Amino acid sequence: MKKPPPVSEFVRFPITAGVAMLAIFVTVLDASGRSIQPLVMNVRAFEGEPWRLVTSALPHANALHLIFNIAWLWTLGTMLEERFGSFRLLGLVLLFAAGSAAAEYAAFVGGIGLSGVVYGLFGLAWVLDRADARMRGTVDARTTQLFIGWFFFCIATTVLDVLPVANVAHGVGALLGVLVGLVITGGLRVARRRASVRVAAGLVVLLVVAASGAGATVLRPRVNLSKNGGSDSARLANEAFDAGNYDEAISWYRKALVVSPKSAAFWYNLGIAHARKNELDEATRAYTQAVALAPENVDMKRTLVDTKRYHAYTAQTGGKHDEAMRLYEEVLVLAGDDAISLYNLSLTYKELGRREEAAQLRARALVLDANIDSDPAEPSLDIDAGIERDAGP
Repeated sequence: MKKPPPVSEFVRFPITAGVAMLAIFVTVLDASGRSIQPLVMNVRAFEGEPWRLVTSALPHANALHLIFNIAWLWTLGTMLEERFGSFRLLGLVLLFAAGSAAAEYAAFVGGIGLSGVVYGLFGLAWVLDRADARMRGTVDARTTQLFIGWFFFCIATTVLDVLPVANVAHGVGALLGVLVGLVITGGLRVARRRASVRVAAGLVVLLVVAASGAGATVLRPRVNLSKNGGSDSARLANEAFDAGNYDEAISWYRKALVVSPKSAAFWYNLGIAHARKNELDEATRAYTQAVALAPENVDMKRTLVDTKRYHAYTAQTGGKHDEAMRLYEEVLVLAGDDAISLYNLSLTYKELGRREEAAQLRARALVLDANIDSDPAEPSLDIDAGIERDAGP
């Protein structure tokens, strides 16, 4: 493999050097505790902040991650910048960054780092090494083995839950690099076939980019493989909730649930946001979903019971006895003998003409609480309950 130029010649390679310096700066900024949230990949990338598709390549998880990517960016980027010029290299970096970031977000939760770009540069250099005499020796067999081996090693660490890696970004970056290489060279030495290969490769590039974009937006609920796919929307919902913007929080929680419908935490938080707005029907439905998904969670069950009981009370005092009866009966199924629910249900039964059943329920309530004999007993409802901060299902 060709030896890269010394770092002292960085002025000759403004794009390669510039991207490297930006990555170092953003990573250090993040490590210092400063917020880089406007740069990371999340759902806002498709709601007016498209730069996230590119800027998410700048932060890195740790020093080793940064050094590895910067080293290969310099090795491959300088050769390609010298061959194609700075303007074209910038376009390639943007393509590889955005394409790989969108694909990773479509399949999982998005990632950080220049790995997608580096694999794109590798794929492009690999094709050029074989089809462009000016680029011979750019990528040797040892380098190819290293990139392929690292690709599968990262998949293994992710599957074994040792170290999660943005493997989709690696793969799509490499694919885009190879395709762009075919567009540039035609891939064959037979001149009459080069044009058709270039056209076909160009169409596939467009298809990959379009598929990544569609997968990251309208198709994401169908193609996302992560249990935490909606976590970015949920975090935005949490921020809106903390700011008291409950309508916005509800909207973000619902978006999170479109991608992660089996997240008990997201359903529970949606219920709390509705409760803060005194929308007890919606809150009850959301809590019910949360408890169905996490029946072992005592806090969620207690909140559901309290909300149903209070909802039943408001229906009862509003003269909606059929609705109150249904809700009190559901509370008793969930919580067993509950003095307030038993007593208030006895009053509702009495209003509905079921006097014998009413007397039996009143007697059971008085056994549990001898001082409950009022008309009716008002239950408490903690509308200040805190949301679940767990972003997972």
